[in-house]
Parts: sequence; C-alpha cells; structure tokens
Amino acid sequence: MNIHATTTQETPFVDMTICKLPRTEVAKKAKTRMVVESLIDQLLATKLVRNDRFFEQILFNKEIIWIQNGDVDGHLFAKATLTDQLKTKTNSFMMYMPTNPIVYEVNGEPYHLITRIDSTRAKPNLDRLSQEPKPVLSAARVNDLLCTIVMRFYETYIDDLKPIPHQDKLIAFAQQEYKQFMQAVQELNDYHYNWHPRGNGHELLLNLIDHLQILKSQPGKVLIDFSNTHSYVMVEPAYQVHKPSKKAVGAL
Repeated sequence: MNIHATTTQETPFVDMTICKLPRTEVAKKAKTRMVVESLIDQLLATKLVRNDRFFEQILFNKEIIWIQNGDVDGHLFAKATLTDQLKTKTNSFMMYMPTNPIVYEVNGEPYHLITRIDSTRAKPNLDRLSQEPKPVLSAARVNDLLCTIVMRFYETYIDDLKPIPHQDKLIAFAQQEYKQFMQAVQELNDYHYNWHPRGNGHELLLNLIDHLQILKSQPGKVLIDFSNTHSYVMVEPAYQVHKPSKKAVGAL
C-alpha cells in the first residue's frame, strides 16, 4: 500500500537584481532627464513591487515608451550594447547618453536609462496606457512620461496585492490615492498651464507626485488614511517574501 503525503516548504523567492552604478551628473543646469532618473530611483527604493515586475511593467515596456530604429528596440531602459543605434530621426541625437550614461545593471547586464527627453510643451496623456503602443524615434515628452510611470506603478502594485490575503485595506488606500492623483492631473490638464520643464504645469505635476504617500514608503511604514478619520494603514510589499513549494513525499 502506497501512502503519499504532501508537505509545504517555504523557499526564498529569488528576484531579479536591478542595481544602479555610481555616476556623477556633469550637466551645469538641471536637465529633464534628471526628474525621470529621480522618479525611477524613488520607485525602486520603495521595494513595494518585485524587480522583475518593475522591469517588465515600467522599465522595458512598450506602453511606457517604445523607441525603435529598424529592428533595434529601446524603452526607458535599453541594452548598453544597442544604445548607439538608437538615434532621433532628424538630427541623429543619441536617445541614451553616449558619454557618462546613466547605467543600471539588470541581473548583471548593463542597461542605459533614456536621456533624450524633450522640453516639448505636452500635457500628460491619461489615456495612453489604454492605447495601442506605437514605436517612435524622437525625444520623449517629459510630463507624459512621468505621469505614465506613476500610473503604471500604482496599477502594478494594486494588481499584485490582490492575490495576497488580508490586504483589502491597503488596496483600498492605494486605489484612493491613485484615483485622487488622476483627478488632480485631469484638473491640471483642464487649465492652460505652461508644460515646459521650467513651466508651472510641470512644477505642479512634480508637486502632485511628491505628495503621493505610497511612492515615498517602504514595507512596514504606517500611513495615515486621510479619507478615513483616525484610520491607519501598514504598507506591505506586493509579493510574498517566501513562496511555498510543494514537495511530495512517498512512503511505503
């Protein structure tokens, strides 16, 4: 007679590694790339979304930005070996800095962050994530890029929290903060602000992002839920630190 028992072991989840290499900014004036770099670093520092999901949903996602030159692709990140082939249509500007690039190692492989970020006076497009992505070979529009990154981060965080037990309160908090952000950006879009990186629309967008509590949190932080009097919420990562693996043990 065979008796089969199933036991559950907790095995550590091995996540993708994303490590920024040391770098000194040499620009004398603030550049539009700096706000994108700062936002990416801030979101990675939260440790709220698994790195492989962050890479897939934000850093290397056509829906955020898709740079294409022939059969060579780039996104917020591009493989270091391909960056010199990704240039703008009109004047051959490099989309990723040829000297002093912003480099991140993803599982040990170097990627460069996009740095050709235009000062085009463009509003954030709140519908872009629901549209079919189209490849472009021109500079990214900074306000649209910032807003889209924030939107996708919240969507990923909320979606990844849903399968985890007992996270209803945190999910509701994140959903409410995301909704308020979207409403605030829509209100900005309704006014005739200057969306140049030195304009008031751009500064107001940065201010909205800076006030998002989730984006400045890490696991274990306690946040006040202003939509619910005297209510607090504990921030948790949208993944289980250990994932169960079933191991069948057979006994005669």
